[in-house]
Amino acid sequence: MKLKHKLLILSYFLMISSYSLADDRILNDPYYYSGNMEYSANAFGGIGLIQMPSARFSKEGEFTFGISRDDPYRRIYATAQVFPFLEATLKYTEGTYKLYRPTIRQTWKDKGIDLKIKLLDERKYLPALAIGIADFGGTGAYSGEYLVASKRLNNFDFTAGLGWGRLAGSESIDNPVGDILGEKWFRRGGHFSLGGKLNLGNSFSGPYAGIFGGVEYFTPIEGLSIKLEYDSNDYSDAEGKSLNVLFPDPDDSEGFVIDTRFNAALHYGFTMGKRDKVDLNLGFVHGNTLYAGFNVHSNLNYEGAPKFVSPKEILNKPTVKPYHQLNEGWQEYLPNLIMWQLRNEGFIAHKVIFNDDELIAEVSQGRFKNTLHAVETASRVLGNNSPTNIRKITVVNIDRGIETIRTTTLRKDLVEQVRDGPADPSIFIVNEMPEYGENTYEIENDPLYPNFYWTIKPHASGTLQHQQKFYFYQLEALFQAEYAIKKGLYVNAIVGIDIDNNFDEYTYHVPDGELYYVRQNRRLYLTEGESGIRQLDIEYTTKFHENVYGRFHAGLLEWMYGGVGGEVLYVPDSYRWAVGVETHWLKQRDWDQKFSFQDFETTTAFVNFHYRLPFYDLSMQASVGKFLGTDKGVSFQMQKRFKSGAKVGASIQLTDCDARCVGEGSFNKAIFFSLPMDLFYRNRTTREITHYGWSPLTKNAGQKAATGSLYEVVNSAPENLETVRGKPWNISKIFSGFSRKSKQSS
Repeated sequence: MKLKHKLLILSYFLMISSYSLADDRILNDPYYYSGNMEYSANAFGGIGLIQMPSARFSKEGEFTFGISRDDPYRRIYATAQVFPFLEATLKYTEGTYKLYRPTIRQTWKDKGIDLKIKLLDERKYLPALAIGIADFGGTGAYSGEYLVASKRLNNFDFTAGLGWGRLAGSESIDNPVGDILGEKWFRRGGHFSLGGKLNLGNSFSGPYAGIFGGVEYFTPIEGLSIKLEYDSNDYSDAEGKSLNVLFPDPDDSEGFVIDTRFNAALHYGFTMGKRDKVDLNLGFVHGNTLYAGFNVHSNLNYEGAPKFVSPKEILNKPTVKPYHQLNEGWQEYLPNLIMWQLRNEGFIAHKVIFNDDELIAEVSQGRFKNTLHAVETASRVLGNNSPTNIRKITVVNIDRGIETIRTTTLRKDLVEQVRDGPADPSIFIVNEMPEYGENTYEIENDPLYPNFYWTIKPHASGTLQHQQKFYFYQLEALFQAEYAIKKGLYVNAIVGIDIDNNFDEYTYHVPDGELYYVRQNRRLYLTEGESGIRQLDIEYTTKFHENVYGRFHAGLLEWMYGGVGGEVLYVPDSYRWAVGVETHWLKQRDWDQKFSFQDFETTTAFVNFHYRLPFYDLSMQASVGKFLGTDKGVSFQMQKRFKSGAKVGASIQLTDCDARCVGEGSFNKAIFFSLPMDLFYRNRTTREITHYGWSPLTKNAGQKAATGSLYEVVNSAPENLETVRGKPWNISKIFSGFSRKSKQSS
């Protein structure tokens, strides 16, 4: 090891030890954690300096979307602080210095995922410590790993670390991992032509490790900081090449060069409302290149001020005789009154049941995201209209014609609780099944069926990060209609009417893989079916048993496939897990999305397992079976739910179709998120949810028909009731019982 490298490492450890002796008040002073110590993203989207990472993290639930540019690189990224200890970044990089493929006149494009894991929080005598992997699952063109430490001294935040792979391009030392673990760690594999491979065997390997570091100074001006860094990235693949291979500058004889490894930048952040923030970055890198970045970010754990608070209310004192003692006129009037009052509160009543001393209402609603708010509001209506013998009140939630959850409370407890405002959730018992006696009367809401509902709304869709163009879009008017023949029996229709698109430039897709094109002809459905029937089917849902649900449908099930199929699902009372089976016979539709079909037909079948993990509000789903392309394997999905109700997740599909069979990307994977529309309204609540999913490449392997999920229907209301969902564990809670001190001495 050269002397200067030893001095660099020694200086770093001296920095850590000396700064650790700083006044410990800075660890607790809110000034350093609020406004002026807001850490920001680097050029790749993760929290860091300019090009280099740091050991800093955002608050849990922070979601960032941004762009950056420093020639010859342009990046777009999305970053989520999924857990307190895990930062995940999905990034898309354009390198303008070379072609995507020799036969495609497009600049180089690369997609990848960066992960950063917290190893240690900053302490008085210790720095914050993190480990990271760049370009996880990508082509390997930008892959690298690092170990980084950050330490704070007043308004200065110092960072130093070791990098492998792409981060080992300068100030390199012999790979210390190889010195410890053996000769094979000095060898590192190259890029992967198909991409998409995890290739963890390359991690922390290679002949060298690079030293990087820097400092961020938080100025007295709120939101403004100055960043300085030493960049250890390997730019050898771009050095000497034109900054734009498609339109080379004849006066640029040297091409891309690195004049210095020291970079500098200004960061300025400001808030837009209580949830949303904007970051602006401007700097100078490589000694000759302007760097700019723009980020918007929001925290998915932030719920804001309550949009609905149950008011104080003194419920009516019962004066009406028990239902079975009423005359015919009152027996008709009372349930109609209850249904009318429920409708005024945003509920559709399917039936009202007088069961001896229990009053039951089966309702559907789209007003309240929080199931407890819905339960309490409906319970108050029932409590205000209870006959004198009613002791218990039960509200049954109906979604898509099936009962998904029922809550029961004693009327006297409800009366006492709502006198002071919102009721305590503990008074509502979940899924207590009634015992029907002799004096049981069920009054159906006869005018409810048949019912026709329709809506027209704008809808934007597109293809992001295609090899031919960065973004293909379509704006359409989406006509949605539902004809409810009876409870559980529906005719569904969705028709898209094109308003505008740029599909005239969408002329090809990369033909690869060995399976039949069950999804990769997506371009043809978009271009030839600009306007068309997206869905037209008949659907039947039912509850076979207390815990067994069913769903069956036939018709044009989605925009690419028609057919017939169904699903049966078992969900225990705890809602903690569920298991189901589904099967479909499917036939591929013509590109124009009218009523005609192509020759291809197939049968899919799956066993689905759902499980809500007891920590960090995580849930997972595994589907094992036969996919659209006749390949067999497993689809695995993991998602995280945040306090606002937003969800972020990822899925992978691993089948007997190997990397060569799949083609570019090696295996099918996707990310997705869902946002409650409740977040976007100021003074009202709603159960509406918007969904978005993105896959780096549309492949034929591991594909299922997009027919919806019975589990999502059954789970929707229960998961928004905290008494069902429970309070999730976290690492702090798991280890909260461990201490170096005895309980008696504390």
